Amino acid sequence: MLFSLTAKARYLLAGNPEAPVQLLEEYAESEDAHIRARVAENPRTPLRLLIKLVHDASPEVRINLAFNPVVTDILLAELAEDEDADVRFALAENPAVPQAILQRLRTDENPYVAHRAAKTLERLEPIFTTVNRAQFQAA
Repeated sequence: MLFSLTAKARYLLAGNPEAPVQLLEEYAESEDAHIRARVAENPRTPLRLLIKLVHDASPEVRINLAFNPVVTDILLAELAEDEDADVRFALAENPAVPQAILQRLRTDENPYVAHRAAKTLERLEPIFTTVNRAQFQAA
């Protein structure tokens, strides 16, 4: 960069959905896990960076990745196998995660993760029932 930004400014830019991809690439390499976490949640972050961030050393980065609206189901499935229970818990509480992954998390070895996945599935059940009923009636 041509000039130095404060940590707060870099943090804010890393999460900005209008941030240039070149900036996101730079910030994905930051030593600051908070900045990498913001890149992980940014919907503009390219897939190649998301793939890299799924293996980041910081659980915070992987947790934020779980809430990125454009993250692929393959990456979410990989996060469902994460060694850190906090990452799996975050995934289990995200209603945007595919039902199949939530079902898998419902049998997680960690009881808190399993319970959270079950609760998320319970919250989604009325939605699935309504959608299924509407599809049946339309057929």
